[in-house]
Amino acid sequence: MRVAVAAPFQILHTNDIHSHLDHSIHTPDIGGYGRLTNMIRRLKIDAKEEGIETIAMDAGDFLEGNIYYLADRGRKAYEIHGMAGFDVSVIGNHDYLMGARDLNVILRDVKTSFQLLGANMIVDKKYKAIHEKMKPYWETEIDGVKIGVLGLTTNDLLYKWRIGDGDIINEYKTAKRYAKELRERGNDVVIALTHMGISKDKKLAKKVPEIDLIVGGHSHTFMHKVFYQKTKKGKKIPIVQAGKHAQYLGQLLLDYDRKKKKLNVLNYKLLPVNRDHKHEEVEEKIYYANDALYDQFGADWLNEPLGESLITPVHLGGRPEIWYHFITDAMVESIDADVGVHVSALSGDNYPIGKISRRSIYDSNPRTFEFDRHFGYNVYSARVRGVWIPIIAKIALRFGLPLYFSGLTFDYKKVGDSRYTHKYKIKKLRIRGKRINPFRHYKIALSEAIVRGGEAITPFVKLLLKYGDDYKIPMWRAIEDRVRNFRVIDDNYLSNRPPYGRENYVEVNKYRLTIPGAAR
Repeated sequence: MRVAVAAPFQILHTNDIHSHLDHSIHTPDIGGYGRLTNMIRRLKIDAKEEGIETIAMDAGDFLEGNIYYLADRGRKAYEIHGMAGFDVSVIGNHDYLMGARDLNVILRDVKTSFQLLGANMIVDKKYKAIHEKMKPYWETEIDGVKIGVLGLTTNDLLYKWRIGDGDIINEYKTAKRYAKELRERGNDVVIALTHMGISKDKKLAKKVPEIDLIVGGHSHTFMHKVFYQKTKKGKKIPIVQAGKHAQYLGQLLLDYDRKKKKLNVLNYKLLPVNRDHKHEEVEEKIYYANDALYDQFGADWLNEPLGESLITPVHLGGRPEIWYHFITDAMVESIDADVGVHVSALSGDNYPIGKISRRSIYDSNPRTFEFDRHFGYNVYSARVRGVWIPIIAKIALRFGLPLYFSGLTFDYKKVGDSRYTHKYKIKKLRIRGKRINPFRHYKIALSEAIVRGGEAITPFVKLLLKYGDDYKIPMWRAIEDRVRNFRVIDDNYLSNRPPYGRENYVEVNKYRLTIPGAAR
């Protein structure tokens, strides 16, 4: 006769590692796949000795986000992720930004032991490797309890256009469909492994009460305690997430009450990934990933000192917005624009500290679409009539959108907080110290991601940003030029920027270097 409560089992989970293969940002002694691999193995062995089985899972975005992603066109990062000991991973938005064609090649060429999930991602049938390797769910059984893990990724318009021949369909409808299917297949427990962000995870719990647990990612949320989302009928669905960059490994201890048909959380904690020695085989693979980068770009070229950053590291209270503004200034300077606009999500918070090299510059703005464009995003320009500029700026800051401006000044008042940052009410807008002429067309410097992504989302963007131009200047190179001109960037950068309009604001000192073509 079976006991009412099944033996406990544990879930180990990560999310949003973003190809930080060797360590987390600014902290060489934390994170990295070498430590993570040995930590997962140790915790599995320790649990096994106590009769506890383990499911190891990752909630997506394990690829783009670091220069390691470019090594062998994504293959190295995918291979190393597959060595960590995960049973299952869900695809994140940064795991398909290369497009379905190149993702298909990665899945065709790299053999791994984990199951990739993506229930709401659909692609053309010609991408056979994706159809073969990516499934809607994964099933297992522990002590007679059948467990189904459903994989969902965000259908955010900002990202899904990059798939090309495919789409990301509604997360909630998809979850409803497959949760029902998993129940019909006899699963006692349904787990949603999601890359949707904490806000959508809470909404998912409300809309799909058939789910028993949500293990999430995307919002980089450090959840040191389980959050319970209550449904209309009173069911409390636990939600967990482990931050980013393998700084922490989530450890969740559970059991299942067969009589009540209820999943119970016995214990939960985030464990810092800093205790274990590095796994030798994984470290060797990371060494080969570096070799691939050096073959592609050249070790001396990547590591050449260009300047120095005295900005306080992020884990010591440093302000990433200093570097966001520096990037925006670099864009303006590179094409002699009137105004620059940058989005913090395109950079992250891995700004350079200490020596600034081309490698650290790329990692500070680690965004690449096609692998053939191995320099990353270009700087674009657009001609925008003056009447639109105050409207766009006021809407963005009023709703707390993470936009950063160069060349545009204004008075502001904080009016609240948003998902990204503070909300502001602004007035007295000026471009380079002068009133905005509503009838004049101003030259705006933008990232390629904003222009191409916006045009793919809505024709309104194409209309608003007419007369646009790709300057063929990579963001990487624009930032390098400004680093060379500025030499030292510190916490006082925003106070020390020369006033707009001064003749010496832009020092004409351009460096143009060529590198080998992208390896295929």
